[in-house]
Amino acid sequence: MGMSVLILLSFALLVRIIKEQETFNTLQETVTLQSQFIDKWKAERQADIRYLASMTGRAGIDLNRIKSEFEQFTLTHPDYDTLSFIDKSGVIQWNSSGAGGSTNVGDRDYFLAAAKKSDYVSDVIESRVTGRLIVVFISPVVGPSGDFQGGVAGSVRLNTLDELMHQFQLGTTGETYILNRNGYRITKAVPGSDETRLSRQYVTAIFERALANRQDTSAYLNPDGTKVFGAFSWTQDHSWIIVGELAYKEVFRPYYTLLKVMVVITLGILLICYVLALSLTRRMEDVIGHLLHGTTRIREGQYGYQIDRQVIDSAPSELRELSDNFNVMSEKLQSTVLLLEESAVVDHLTEVYNRRFLMNEGNKMMMSSLRAGSPCSVLLIDADYFKSVNDRYGHLIGDRVLKHIAEVLVGCVRTSDVVARYGGEEFVVLATNCDLQQGQELAERIRTWVESSPYREEAITIRLSVSIGVTQNSTVRQYGTNVLEDMIERADKALYKAKHRGRNRVVAEPAPAEEDEGKDKDKDKDKDKDKDKDKDKDKDKESKGGA
Repeated sequence: MGMSVLILLSFALLVRIIKEQETFNTLQETVTLQSQFIDKWKAERQADIRYLASMTGRAGIDLNRIKSEFEQFTLTHPDYDTLSFIDKSGVIQWNSSGAGGSTNVGDRDYFLAAAKKSDYVSDVIESRVTGRLIVVFISPVVGPSGDFQGGVAGSVRLNTLDELMHQFQLGTTGETYILNRNGYRITKAVPGSDETRLSRQYVTAIFERALANRQDTSAYLNPDGTKVFGAFSWTQDHSWIIVGELAYKEVFRPYYTLLKVMVVITLGILLICYVLALSLTRRMEDVIGHLLHGTTRIREGQYGYQIDRQVIDSAPSELRELSDNFNVMSEKLQSTVLLLEESAVVDHLTEVYNRRFLMNEGNKMMMSSLRAGSPCSVLLIDADYFKSVNDRYGHLIGDRVLKHIAEVLVGCVRTSDVVARYGGEEFVVLATNCDLQQGQELAERIRTWVESSPYREEAITIRLSVSIGVTQNSTVRQYGTNVLEDMIERADKALYKAKHRGRNRVVAEPAPAEEDEGKDKDKDKDKDKDKDKDKDKDKDKESKGGA
């Protein structure tokens, strides 16, 4: 009897230790993934606002144009509560909600940061326009001469954060939420209600651990007095704490029930209980071992890891449910990570790679090719008279034309080549194992295909053409911080020549000779001055040109 009790107690202790560690690992992986998800979400929102500010600064301050472009933008970006243009004195000149005109936000931290020509993400504040709790993303609007002209601000309601956090479910009593640096809760348990948001400070063990940056697997009392396990992860800018908690009772309820049954059986039939307990222990340890192995694989990045079905079928019902939940969670994690990875590198409009992928992964591919002794070429492609397409047919048709051009480009290049949207109506093709002559041939093939492939939609036929600048890698770097930036800049100069010579043509920029490097830089300065003088002339030509 004593031996049986000792075995049961040892088993219960082992399960407790393993389960505590497993629960902590699950919570830690969840909050880490959510922290990365929030960081990427914030970075994407800031990139959106930076794009709008850059577009506003280049085109000049025109409230009617700003209203039109911002309203178009909100149709494809529903995350934003409001979009605003703030002049350089801090007065809101236009707000997408229709309210807030002439509201002064010059004393806000986010405007003061923008006035210093810096991007900024605010803490949770109350909107002076709508009165709602929001997070503000702002970027400065800088004129062509570099002077500060105001800022573009986008506000996001905290309900958006609630929806992001509730995509992950931890059992029946578990939850994840966000605290600010002062311990006030930003998100809440029930989305859609602000009744308890920021009204309660969470001075708990998990908040103290976060301030000390110290992880601990032990349980503690949450603000409601419930014993829970928890884990935390700071966001990248160290402004928010992502906290995940799971009730102590929920974690151990299946095992307490199982232990009671085993004790009753042990008291009734000692020998049978011993045999059953030994068998059950082995089966549970096997499943728990697979669960621990699975959490380790997920922590290492294998988000789609699945526990073998035969192992699950041989486990007790509670562990079968736990293992099934683990497999479901693993599949959801894998699909979420794949979606995040794809959205980070693919341009959502044209479905080709974006500029970030080109400058990061494209540069790695090119350097690998160069180390192998193979030449590389860059093609910078610009759609001719694209402004007239938008002016005549509207931006929606213009977007479809860009997607059509991207499809033509993908059909022209090899699978080893990289096609990326560089910005606006400009595309870049990075061709490895391709010298300048082959690059010119590829560019000419692209030009011919685009010219012979007009965009058609119902009764609309839009004839298209492109101008292309081509360049090859060189041992002499004149521009930028790496070889790819240098090649793109030289291709841009070739593209300028192509457009200056009448468009719908290919111009190659030969690699500069090493001894002529100094002379070429002086010539480029003169060309840049001429290029600035001709910009206004080119804009007039584009407004008169056909599609």
